[in-house]
Formats: sequence, structure tokens, C-alpha cells
Amino acid sequence: QGSSSLLAVVSRPPLAAPPALCAHPRGIMASREFDAVILGATGVTGKQVALQFKRLGITGKWAIAGRSQDKLEALNSELQVPTIIADVSDPNSLEGMASRARLVLNATGPYRFFGEPVVKACIKVKTDYIDLCGEPEFMERMLLEHFEAAANAGVIVCHACAFDSVPADMGILHCAQLFRKAGGECATVELFHSFDAPQGYTAHDTTFQAAVHGVGAVSEVRRLRQGIDAKFGRVPEGCRALGPLPKRGQVSSEARLQKYALPFIGADASVVRSSRRVMANVLKQPDCEKLMPQFGIYFAVEYKSSLLKVLTAGAVFQFLAGYESGRNFLTAHPGLFTFGTFSQAGPTPEQMANNRWIGDFFAAGLVGDERRSLRLRGTMEDPGYIGTALMFSVVAETILQDRKSLSASGGVFTPAALFANSSLLDRLSKRGVSF
Repeated sequence: QGSSSLLAVVSRPPLAAPPALCAHPRGIMASREFDAVILGATGVTGKQVALQFKRLGITGKWAIAGRSQDKLEALNSELQVPTIIADVSDPNSLEGMASRARLVLNATGPYRFFGEPVVKACIKVKTDYIDLCGEPEFMERMLLEHFEAAANAGVIVCHACAFDSVPADMGILHCAQLFRKAGGECATVELFHSFDAPQGYTAHDTTFQAAVHGVGAVSEVRRLRQGIDAKFGRVPEGCRALGPLPKRGQVSSEARLQKYALPFIGADASVVRSSRRVMANVLKQPDCEKLMPQFGIYFAVEYKSSLLKVLTAGAVFQFLAGYESGRNFLTAHPGLFTFGTFSQAGPTPEQMANNRWIGDFFAAGLVGDERRSLRLRGTMEDPGYIGTALMFSVVAETILQDRKSLSASGGVFTPAALFANSSLLDRLSKRGVSF
């Protein structure tokens, strides 16, 4: 048995100056004006990223970018960093922005509408790219259409670099690595997401829009995956040391938590599978399937009333999101069928300061001939904005300061495929986020 915790401390004072940034393998990057540019910094999430980036003191050479000079100047009263005008509808402005930096942090979504021009610009001018994307259609399309160009250019493109989906992707891999360290093999991992928001919570409707269009793109994702299977090979089956993970119904009772569990409809499972495909079939990492336990990812609620709300809202959402007219209705009224969970205003400062994510990982496997179990618990303050901005910033720090530890020098990735043997988890731990 084992247990651990993940705690994000988001109100700490600025840390000491970081070590010197590592040299980028391509000499062209060494003379760039900025180490990092945050695109979309004036948005709800982008502002939190910029504030965290400043607080953490990752580098003194960074800038914020967006399409409105007035909004950039208003934000910059708090930051005092250079500003860059860049618009996703203007490729020249994106290339000009990206060519000035080693890394672009893209906080402009929904990505299916606004992400690809930024990816293409970064590849063209040989600048690394990361985003906060939780949209499977966009991530899989970038893998299918841009992997070779990014690899040939020596450019890192990495999606899902925050709450979507660093905890799930890296957490499940971490369970497997702990079993391997003990001389065994992890066979199964179940992850249960829970959220504690005593003052309620209202997320920004950009997140809701991405979810609506993501559900509407299910058929597109299926077609994309057929192309990816043909091009890169199928996702490995993974470890079968204890057989397949038993399937749960639409609603199940989780005695270990004394909660009800439902399948988690976020991007986590898609991201985990994408990482595994790339690790095994593209990077061809030796024995990597032994680090691929059977897995399940769930949303856990304590009360029947909460369960009823989730089931009702989920059923209406799934039905309406399947039709264009339904999607238009949902995006026009984000709070109507979500019991106020989403709005155009987003969360209040009080809500952001009083909510947290709890992630329970239950792992099982073999050490020798003996069945063993492991439990990891993670907590993070305000996973939607403050906590996600912290994670995003530390991912950027890892690329800037320790690029040599990454699994490849270029290509399109999701977190576990790129950071499996990197310093990311150590860096998260030093910033107050640890398993």
C-alpha cells in the first residue's frame, strides 16, 4: 500500500530567481528577444497565466500578446512587460510574434477555431508551442496533419498542458513508474475527479463553448482516429497483468470514497491514449507498454441531489450538442442547462479563492507474484484558472530550462509522451504541486 498527495499552493510569495535557461539545441533560438510570449493574455485564463508567470519568476524575458492594444495596456499596469499585437486572423502578425520568442504559450480558445494558425506560425518560424487545450478533435488533427512538419523543424508542439490533462496523463504514468521502481508492473489505475466549491462556481463560457463543439465533433474525431491509426498505428492495449479493468455502468457506487461515480466526459482519456500511441509507435520507447495500465477516469459526487443534477444536465447537453441548432442554443445560453455552472462573466474572485480539485488514483498491479495496491491523492486550488495557470507555467519552465530532458526534439505531443522522463514532476513539486 502507498499513498501521497498533490497540493497546489497558489498564494505563495515570488520564488527566488531560477537557474539560467538551458541552451536551445537550435542556435537560431539563442538570440531571440524573448524566452516566452503568452498569447491571449487578456482573456480570463490568459490573465491568470500571465500573473502566475510573473509570480513564479521563470524568466525576465517574456511578453504578453493579443489583438487589443487597450486591453494589453490595461493588463500591463499589473505586469510591466512588453506587449505584442497578434491576431489569429492575421498569419503575418502571428509569425512576427512567434519569431521573437523561444516558446509561445497559447491561451486563446476554443482551439478548434483559433488554434491551428498559431501552431502553423510556430512551426514555420521554429518556435516551441504549448496550449491549455482540452479539445480532442483539435489535438488529434494537429497530430495527424502537423507532426512531420514540427519534427522536421525541431519544434515542440504540446497540447493539454494544464488541468486538461497533466494530472490524469502524468498521474497515471506516475503510478506505473512507481510500480516499476518497486520491481513490479502496474496493471490498472482508476482516477476519480471530485470538486469542492462551498461558495459555488461559475466557469467562463469559453470552456463551455469548447465542450459544446467538442461533443458536436464526435464523428469528426472518429474519422481522424481512423487516419491516425493508419498513419501512426493503433493505441497499444497496455498491461494485462491482472486482465481487463472491470467496466462500470453509467452510474456506480465507489465504496472507497463513499461517493457515486460517473464516466468523466473531459479530454483526459483521449489525451492518455494519444500519449500512449506516440510513446509506442512514434518514439518507440522500449518496454513502454509495461507503463500503460488499463485505466478508467470518473467524476465523483457525494450526494444524490448532485448526481441527479449532473445526470439531467448531461443528458440535455449531449442531446442538444448533437445538432447545430442545439449547439447554437447552448452557446447562447451557457448557464441555462448547467445550473449556472457557466457564464460569460466567469468565476468571481471569491469563487476562485474557495474551490479545489481532489483526484484519487487507485492503482493495482503485481510485484513479483504478489498483488499490490497504491493510492495517490491529489488536491489543487482552483483547477479551472489559478491552478491551471500554475501548471501551464511550470510546463513552460520545463521546456525553457530543461529541454534536453524531453522525449524528442520536435513533433506534436500530449504531456506523458513528451515529459515521461523529464524534470516536470520534480519542478511541479518544488512549486507546491506534488504526488
